[in-house]
Amino acid sequence: MILHLFFINFCFLFVLAVLIFVSKKFSSEKSSFYLNLAICSLSIFLHLSLALLTAKGDSVYFARVMIRLTEEPLTGFYDRMGITYPPLFNYLCLVMGKLLRLLQIPFDPYNRTFIFCIKLPGILCEFFMAGTIYSTVKKHVSWEKRTVALYLILLNPGYLFVTSYICQVDAIYSFFMLLTVYFITKNHLKLSYFSFAAAILFKFQAIFITPVLIFAVVRQVILHDFHWRRFFSHLFTGLSAIGCIGISYLPFIYNFTTGTFSKGGIFHNFTSSVASYGKASQNAYNFWTLTGYNEIFHSELFGPLSCNHWGTLFIVLLVALSIFLFIKHWDTPDIYPMLSALLISGTYCFAVKMMSRYLYPAIVLLILGYAIKPTVKRLLCAVCFSICFFLVTGFDYLVYPWTVYRKDLILPYIISFYAIFCFGLLTYTIWSEKVPK
Repeated sequence: MILHLFFINFCFLFVLAVLIFVSKKFSSEKSSFYLNLAICSLSIFLHLSLALLTAKGDSVYFARVMIRLTEEPLTGFYDRMGITYPPLFNYLCLVMGKLLRLLQIPFDPYNRTFIFCIKLPGILCEFFMAGTIYSTVKKHVSWEKRTVALYLILLNPGYLFVTSYICQVDAIYSFFMLLTVYFITKNHLKLSYFSFAAAILFKFQAIFITPVLIFAVVRQVILHDFHWRRFFSHLFTGLSAIGCIGISYLPFIYNFTTGTFSKGGIFHNFTSSVASYGKASQNAYNFWTLTGYNEIFHSELFGPLSCNHWGTLFIVLLVALSIFLFIKHWDTPDIYPMLSALLISGTYCFAVKMMSRYLYPAIVLLILGYAIKPTVKRLLCAVCFSICFFLVTGFDYLVYPWTVYRKDLILPYIISFYAIFCFGLLTYTIWSEKVPK
């Protein structure tokens, strides 16, 4: 009951602060600067304080990965590890492992110094995201709206909880997803190819926004002022980004000394990640939890079809919806962050094998959408989804983890319904926005 009240009160305070910032009219740039400085300082304090508190999350996994990367050859790593992250994440762990050994910090998942160090990259990425979003806010936008955008990312309760408290790395790949959409909105499409490749190489879930990148290519390369030279230039750049993905795997799948390939490699890494743990819902508060299929294998029947088949059908319908909304807002470049968030949140709500953390990048993309076009509806979406993310992750890790979940619990159903409501709100927001004539 104490935890329940804590989450409710934290959400109330978060919304209250947003309302205060929105209603506040700053008399000068100087007063806004001091408030932004206070937000940054408080965020740094909370992130670093929470980072020292606990070993919850994947600290045991990170310790095991660093031991293997620093003590064993890279070749065959994916054959030995099973379900694990793509190469860029492992390169990061390798560099961090070398530094920790140099500093004589043990790979102990319960050592506070070790836990603090492995949380730092995610914390830094949150501040990089904040800087990207703050720089995106147009100069003519009022100071209070700039402050709201900064507050939504740096003091977001879900982000503080996931990145600094429970030791997860979703901030890293989310940052590159943010860069991908940011580059698209700025018409730097070639840069978006590489940032998208980097996002995938940190975590495969970045693939959720693939349709948005395709939309941008269709709009900016094929249907707008088409030239073969420009087309082949983008094709070469895109293939180069794909080539970088393949090259990043080489040290893990090819032994340069013996000239032989390992058994698994790219395909084993991908298939093991896609297979995941095989549940309709991995304790994610979404459609499957709402229908009573949380922690039930996705091969189980839900009506005439299996959960897995329904999940595939839902994704097809979600992509169709995004195509329809893209066509409706054809001449509105600021729609890309909203469509990206729609694809991520829709996949989270209706696909199978989802975890609560998979909603992470949707929040920062909604905040980017608000920064580009600060309307009340977009702000409402960002706030509602921020609360949703805090609730689904907090209840997943602290209140009702999968080890204690039961079908007769009421709150998981309420939160699951709220998550689907947020998806509906986002769909309505995109649909109802005015299309330039």
